Amino acid sequence: MKITLVKDGQSVKRYIPKHWDELSMKQYMGCMKILKDQSIKKELEKVVKILSVITEIDEVDIYRLPVKNINTLGLKLTKFLGTKPNEELQHLITINDVEYGFHPKLSDMTFGEWIDIDNYINAGVDDNLHKIMSVLYRPIIAKQKNGNYAIEPYEPSEEKQNTIKDNLTVKEFNGVSVFFSNLGRELLMTTLKSSIQLLKDKKDKKE
Repeated sequence: MKITLVKDGQSVKRYIPKHWDELSMKQYMGCMKILKDQSIKKELEKVVKILSVITEIDEVDIYRLPVKNINTLGLKLTKFLGTKPNEELQHLITINDVEYGFHPKLSDMTFGEWIDIDNYINAGVDDNLHKIMSVLYRPIIAKQKNGNYAIEPYEPSEEKQNTIKDNLTVKEFNGVSVFFSNLGRELLMTTLKSSIQLLKDKKDKKE
């Protein structure tokens, strides 16, 4: 949905996304921080802040809009928040005409890659999501006919992190969160089963 604002005598057009998948990572991270911010007590304040993030309209300008416009924006925002983001892992993505590939084999990750991901997670996912994704998604340097590919060696780069932050959309990166969530559940179940089996073995030995 496009909206037109008049500011300083000039018309300015802004866009309200219809679906979570349309949000850039930067917008998504901003929304998540607002939704989780316990210091924001009033729901209306959260609505204004989220609108500001996804439309790039200054908060002060939103407060100046006519009530009828706010009602319309509120309805659009409600529909937007009610959509379900993509959950399929995207192995290949394109940013600024450069093809990136999801890490082809996580078991072959270097110790440095794992350490950086762990540090970024511990420092706060909502602030460091783009850094995590810059480890997992890297430019493809070789590609085979069978679909296999190789990505460039890992080297932390603030420029690459910001490129991902500004260009990757929810549709492209949300599947990674689902993938790791499912992976975590599988590891948990495996650990539990191993622990249960270990307890049974100890009990059998005592008997």
